[in-house]
Amino acid sequence: MNEIASYIPQFLVRGHARIDACQCAYCRDATPCVARAWTNHVRHSAVLQCDSVAHEALFARDAFELHERMSEAGKADALSVWRSSVNQACIYLLIAPGLTIRERMHAIGVLLSRLARPDVNDDDVALPIDVAAELIDFAAQDVLHAQFRRVRVSDLYRRAYLRRLVKASIHLDVGAHAERTLNLKRAELQVLSDGFLSDALRGFEQSSTVDAFFEKHDHVWPNYFLYRCYDEVFPAVERSAYPQAFLDVCLDYFCLRNYCALLAASDIALDERVVSRLFAAWHRGGKASLARDDHADPLVVGFSLIGGEDD
Repeated sequence: MNEIASYIPQFLVRGHARIDACQCAYCRDATPCVARAWTNHVRHSAVLQCDSVAHEALFARDAFELHERMSEAGKADALSVWRSSVNQACIYLLIAPGLTIRERMHAIGVLLSRLARPDVNDDDVALPIDVAAELIDFAAQDVLHAQFRRVRVSDLYRRAYLRRLVKASIHLDVGAHAERTLNLKRAELQVLSDGFLSDALRGFEQSSTVDAFFEKHDHVWPNYFLYRCYDEVFPAVERSAYPQAFLDVCLDYFCLRNYCALLAASDIALDERVVSRLFAAWHRGGKASLARDDHADPLVVGFSLIGGEDD
């Protein structure tokens, strides 16, 4: 047996017993713990579709402190140096100080747009880290913040995805009365005109309840995207598909945050249990029910979803 050093995040070390005992909708049919294994690299992980995994991964500040242990190497291909370098560059931007989560995501979009250019050579494995370092320098000089604020976005894509979101199949155990209120709110949003839907969208995006929750739990969004980087080795696609991968995570942010606002508007209290179960339900099927588009310019759509200034 060929053993190599492998990584396991703190959320799995600390929460392993609770995850093993979970009886959520996912765990009744499957085991959440997995190993992402290559011949030269192994990452122990667990799927976010599990309610307990979502809670352990999102709501501990040290969830992604990594431990090493020896594990059997994978039998598939090696994890390429380029893919590992791009993944690490995204992680550096996610933990860059002094930026909001939307600014960090904007920086990742800039990184991936540069790396997706046809003239980039995959053999230049230092390039992703170099670009990330340059963007972090820009952040320290407040240049990145100014660049983010200059991005002009339209409600067009945000309205379209909000319409889909309120029709998405997201199953949450919030109690019969709260579920009726939520479903009435969803039905109301489905029939609004574009103008009224834009007003509703602005109300969601300015929700003081949602702002207060994520200010109190300011590690949730970084943890979520660190999970995506760790578990998927994000962006996990060929360079030509980097823009679509960026849109994918922007859509997750847009939908999850706005669904939190929808819950709050339906008088459903936001707490760790409800929010972690929302993230799990989103990955169990809510996201898939949204369907996928082949946009001509996924970067533009992604930047619109995370916002800058409104038109």
